[in-house]
Amino acid sequence: MKDLSKTELLIMKCVWGSDRPVTATQIQQILLEKYQTELDRRSLGTLMYRLDQKGYVNVDVSTRVNLYTAKVKEEEARKKKGREILKLWYDGSLDQLVSDLYSAEDEDEEDNEEYENEDEESEESPDDDFFEEQEGE
Repeated sequence: MKDLSKTELLIMKCVWGSDRPVTATQIQQILLEKYQTELDRRSLGTLMYRLDQKGYVNVDVSTRVNLYTAKVKEEEARKKKGREILKLWYDGSLDQLVSDLYSAEDEDEEDNEEYENEDEESEESPDDDFFEEQEGE
């Protein structure tokens, strides 16, 4: 199984998320609504071709529009990628992976707290005083 680009992965999530075959138009709609990703028909067609070549999708061309189904199950692809990350980045150490994930979660919480503090400070900005002074004159 070959690696997926980020956009290819999002497309596959659209295919995996459907309980029946999907069209290119349906994939475009799901990408936009669920992942805020817009692709024109030509780009999507190219990516669907690549996914077919990589062995991720089946393409049914017997109907008026192409219908796409997954050849590879999401769980299978996720497990393979997880094992690959564990082996390449962590030399197989699950403890190190969990440690990094845990510390990254702490960093995310710290970033969120900083962002919230900046929001509180910006609510009463010096510009507000300036505009109030101008109105009073």
